[in-house]
Amino acid sequence: MKKFTVAVLALAIAAFVATSAQAEEKYVAGGFEASGHIVAGGGWQRQNNKAVTYITTDGDNFYGPGVLGKYISDPGYGASSDQFSFFIDEVELDIMKSFGENIRLRADLDFGRVASSGLFTNAFMLEQAYATANIPVGNGIEFMLGRFNTPIGFESVDVAENDTISKSVLVEGLRPANTTGAKIYYSFSDLVDLHFYVVNTLYADSDVKISDVPSMGFRLGFNWGDEGNESTFGFSGLFGPESRNSNKHFTFGGDIDLNWWITEAFALGLEALFVRADAVTSTTGVVAGSNTEYLGGLLNLHYAFSDVWDGTLKFAYAKQFDAAASVGAGNNMNLTGAEQDIYQISLAGGYEIADGAKMKMEGRFDIVNPIGASNTEYTYGLALAFDYDF
Repeated sequence: MKKFTVAVLALAIAAFVATSAQAEEKYVAGGFEASGHIVAGGGWQRQNNKAVTYITTDGDNFYGPGVLGKYISDPGYGASSDQFSFFIDEVELDIMKSFGENIRLRADLDFGRVASSGLFTNAFMLEQAYATANIPVGNGIEFMLGRFNTPIGFESVDVAENDTISKSVLVEGLRPANTTGAKIYYSFSDLVDLHFYVVNTLYADSDVKISDVPSMGFRLGFNWGDEGNESTFGFSGLFGPESRNSNKHFTFGGDIDLNWWITEAFALGLEALFVRADAVTSTTGVVAGSNTEYLGGLLNLHYAFSDVWDGTLKFAYAKQFDAAASVGAGNNMNLTGAEQDIYQISLAGGYEIADGAKMKMEGRFDIVNPIGASNTEYTYGLALAFDYDF
């Protein structure tokens, strides 16, 4: 009897191990990957004695002026105020699963605490979630469906991938950041590639779109140089009925971006952007506001002093030429917050503590000059952040 009990117990253990192995193979092995990053820090900034008019959104986060603009961009903070804040920019988990060589799934999950990050409405944001399929035509066409980082501009949507802690007005609201739709990617060679996408909306992608025509865009890219110091140049265009309520009034624009490694230690970054938005139209057909133009530019000078130390000087400029009108909730096309000129200058440094761990420091000074006399806003401050990649 004792031998029989031992035999049954051995068979049960063997069955459990076999089941666990099958579960592991099904759910973990077989083309599954995970990565991500954590960015946390703190800083201080001061607003002069003028009220804040700079409020932008990329569709997922809201931003105010200054190095802490993402973390204290509540429009309620006002003139002659000092702001100090510890912040968690985000905890991002990127999960990927491949099926053979031609099918791939990916989701970028962003977590943050609403009270100490830029996620002012939800502590969770689905940054990307898409499926791709490789179509065997020519060098291979990659077809993507879902939500993805819009291929445009110099700066990344993720702070962890940029030289500075703060982002410029260009990526904070003047150009698309994350969009939902379909995209095709084709590499003509190692030197030339093309992105073309059709999406719900280019701006504030979370808004409801009443019209039945999607928006679209493209980026033609050129790449050269050694891996790790690869230089890129891109020309992008965008077009669509972004007023949400009409197929007759369009937003269109163009963008060029450059990241040129002139030497192994020095990189020159440039971006120039122009966008025009037609006067928005209400659901009753009434045209409100005026046609609005936006101009933006960025200069990014990055130098690696050693294997662990680097420094960056960044200057950004933007101008909104006319005041747009809001038609319905969430349809505000004042991309900078008002008719105004915006100047942003940052001096930043980075220290690589270890592989995947970096300390970033930044001092930033903003000048916002709305239309009118004696109302120029000044915002200046300092921030320190740690970026851990895994």
